[in-house]
Amino acid sequence: MTDLNSELSYLQAFRDAVDEAGIVAMTDVRGKILDVNENFCQISGYSREELLGQNHRILRSEQHTDEFFREMYRTIGQGNVWRGEICNKSKSGSLYWVNTTIVPLLDDQGTISGYLALRIDISEQKRLMQRMQHLAHHDPLTGLPNRVSILESIQRVIDRQPEKHYALLFMDFDRFKLINDSLGHDVGDKLLEAIAVRLRKSVRATDTIQAARLGGDEFVVLLENLKSPQDATRVAERLINTLSEPYNLGGYTIYSSASIGIVTSEHPVSSASEMLSNADLAMYEAKAEKLDRPVVFDRVLREKAQRRLYVENELRDVLSRNELTLFYQPIIDLETEELRGVEALIRWFHPVGGMIPPDEFISVAEEMDMIIPIGNFVIDEACRQLADWRNRLGEHAPDNMHVNVSRKQLEHPTLISVVEQALQKHGLPAGCLHLEVTESMIMHDRDASIATLNGLKKLGVKLDVDDFGTGYSSLSCLCDFPIDALKLDREFVKKSDRDREVTLIHALIILAEKLGLEVIAEGVENTEQLALLQDLGCCLGQGYYFSRPVSGKDLEESILVGLGTTSPVAKV
Repeated sequence: MTDLNSELSYLQAFRDAVDEAGIVAMTDVRGKILDVNENFCQISGYSREELLGQNHRILRSEQHTDEFFREMYRTIGQGNVWRGEICNKSKSGSLYWVNTTIVPLLDDQGTISGYLALRIDISEQKRLMQRMQHLAHHDPLTGLPNRVSILESIQRVIDRQPEKHYALLFMDFDRFKLINDSLGHDVGDKLLEAIAVRLRKSVRATDTIQAARLGGDEFVVLLENLKSPQDATRVAERLINTLSEPYNLGGYTIYSSASIGIVTSEHPVSSASEMLSNADLAMYEAKAEKLDRPVVFDRVLREKAQRRLYVENELRDVLSRNELTLFYQPIIDLETEELRGVEALIRWFHPVGGMIPPDEFISVAEEMDMIIPIGNFVIDEACRQLADWRNRLGEHAPDNMHVNVSRKQLEHPTLISVVEQALQKHGLPAGCLHLEVTESMIMHDRDASIATLNGLKKLGVKLDVDDFGTGYSSLSCLCDFPIDALKLDREFVKKSDRDREVTLIHALIILAEKLGLEVIAEGVENTEQLALLQDLGCCLGQGYYFSRPVSGKDLEESILVGLGTTSPVAKV
């Protein structure tokens, strides 16, 4: 009897524990509720009297498919235990999640007579998981889907291969960095939030339209079920108009237009990242061309992208393969037409691809941070060539060598030492070397530029401002920086048949003379331009009228051939 009492006591304690911790219900084989505990009543919102006799379907939330329940009933109907997570609906209509274990109850003959369901409330964990899932797939600032989310959406569309057209719009906002830097990150964040609001209103999120923020000021819109690819262009044009309207933020009126690139399903891809990359390329084309209309990705842009990738890959080992060389364009005394100096211009001769022009690979080199070693090569090779000419040609060698310096080179802490080492290595007087920088380059970081230019000046190197007159602060540039020469932009010379340009050239020459600066006119192409520059008092010039850029060997032969004639530079 004692053992029986102990067993009953143990069983009661077990039931009390289950009843206290769990949500318990008992049903018959048809799902009619036979009994529930207090926890069941509390979480469901129903009283015990309201539940007894009701079918368990009263709690269904419509969050699960019919197949979900068919599988559950199939399992317990075979006498097996079923475990899973179920979302139920309370009397008030709110949803709650329970981790559920359903155990079949057997009678004396082993027949299923009903079911015992034990549930644990996991609603809070579910809410936390959903919140984490939301944060993982949404931008915290704007609330829009983020890069991870939109890439998943794009990939689903690609894999589905829908019959109707689809497209991706890639947006970048002009002047955002300027706004962020000048007005502060708070205003920048408000602008991003305002952009997101306009996007939501313009392309209301549906099953076929989804806007997302990739990061920074880059946004995308995924469009599905388009009747034609042209529909994407119409949406983009509407967005450009909407997003270019002024923003009133924190007491500021801000203008920021969008550059938009489009890629459509007319150019099928296998991955979301490739589609995003193609749209990005189209956007950069719109941005570079300063267009107020979207650019659609096409075969030409694809070839351009493939060409860029080829250039980038081949550029990585270009120095070790010795494929770079320098060409030289003479700088001429316009009064005597005698050679005064040369400008070193880099050329890339690829053994398979042939000559790759600088405007195709210099920008790539800058983005890859290859411009520093390439720029160092140019400085060293130019100094070597001039030293060699001075040793072999004597007084007939060019007086000086002009070398272009990129912004990244100017900002790099090793520039001064690189120049100093090249001069010492080749035994070249510092005054023979002219380093050319642009106005916009040195104005990018005035204090740092002044320090670097002063350091070069201490070496004895000459400093030229290239493309003078195209920047936004020319007079300030002349006052603040240790400049020796101005190179008039070729556009002035090209338009020198107009009175306004002639007056401007004349004024710049007089200004330079007053400041003790040399003036070099770029882009001299005909006798009329030469005569005008001579009349205006310009001392030096370069351009196709005198010579195209040529190899060091060809320039040397030209000098030797020209010795003893009126002009020692034969036109090439």
